[in-house]
Amino acid sequence: MLDQTTEQLIIQTSASLAQKTKAQIVVVTVNSLSGTAPEEYALSILREWGIGDKTLNNGLLILVSPTDRVSRIEVGYGLEGALPDAKTGQIQDEYMLPYFQKNDYNQGILNGYSALAKEVAKEYQVSLEINSPQALPKAVASATANPLPIWAEVLLGFLFILLIYVDHRAFNGFFFGFILGMLFRGGGGRGGSGGGFGGGGGSGGGGGSSRNW
Repeated sequence: MLDQTTEQLIIQTSASLAQKTKAQIVVVTVNSLSGTAPEEYALSILREWGIGDKTLNNGLLILVSPTDRVSRIEVGYGLEGALPDAKTGQIQDEYMLPYFQKNDYNQGILNGYSALAKEVAKEYQVSLEINSPQALPKAVASATANPLPIWAEVLLGFLFILLIYVDHRAFNGFFFGFILGMLFRGGGGRGGSGGGFGGGGGSGGGGGSSRNW
């Protein structure tokens, strides 16, 4: 998933960052989470591996599962101020997911790592030699995120309106009303694509965000 150049860059940068700040950033890739929630999976690794300084709680974990098409950035308590949930979600949305959607996990992970490393270096006011993350041009990113052509969207919209019309004429809107009722009664829960969730808390973990693609 990661080529040798990226692996070496991450190892060398992490060593330099740890020496200057005691903060640690670890990248973990797994084929599948085997049904475990990404929040639980990432937090357990952060705790069991003891990522970051024990006193400062400044560990970071990037978790990516291509089979489950899910990623998570887990943040230790000590870095919550520099990397709140919204920030880690933005990093994934802008620098990681557009590449994951193209199956370019190497570049997506490198982007996420670079963005996090820069934020940590900024927080501790140290210099760090690492390239800036590469965001896809907005036109390319939009096309990747929305593979349906415009004509297909128009057709789907027309069919939806037609179904509502037929339901209203033939069944007095019974089925449409029933579906709406089910949606409102079953509201809530953790979202899908683009949804962010807070961290699990506890020793070592303070926050983070998860994404699906």
